[in-house]
Amino acid sequence: MEKEKNDSQEKTTCACGSTSELPTGRRCFIAQAGAVALSAAAVSPAVLSAMTTVLTPVVSKKEGGGEKLYRVANVSDIPEDGAPLLIAISDDRIDGWVKQENISVGAIFVRRNEKNELQAFQAICPHAGCPIEYKNNRFECGCHSAFFTLNGEKIEEKGRPCPSPRAMDTLEVSLADDGGVMVKFLRFKEGIKEKIAEG
Repeated sequence: MEKEKNDSQEKTTCACGSTSELPTGRRCFIAQAGAVALSAAAVSPAVLSAMTTVLTPVVSKKEGGGEKLYRVANVSDIPEDGAPLLIAISDDRIDGWVKQENISVGAIFVRRNEKNELQAFQAICPHAGCPIEYKNNRFECGCHSAFFTLNGEKIEEKGRPCPSPRAMDTLEVSLADDGGVMVKFLRFKEGIKEKIAEG
């Protein structure tokens, strides 16, 4: 009887070298699963490093969050009578591994206010993204007849509220030591009351 019992509990050895009294295959499966997990953990850093290298061109184009400073003019270029100067903004773009140079990214207005301080505005309407023009000593959007003062404030026209949900979008402007006008160019979400920069 004792011999039969010992025979029924005969030890088995699997390919992974595990000797087990458990039913054949269970201990082997556990050992092999552990080996696979350890191998994956060892390989993961190399895989992540390779992925980072491959994806670098895609990630790099998003760096800076779109808040690059642009030299848009010299201070002497800005009219002294308060009239706004329309300035096109161009930049190089990286799309994957392709670099495109001097691509138009938008336009801005720069002017001197009543205190001779520089102001900069996005040249698109906050309502629906249509271009804004300088006409009749004010800013006008021809798409939906939105009008703004030279300080970018909304204007009611003949008792009709301005369709834009907010005033014109201002941009940060500063002067370089050599008199260059520097503007932090951003675009903002359209059709909402809050001024929120696009990602």
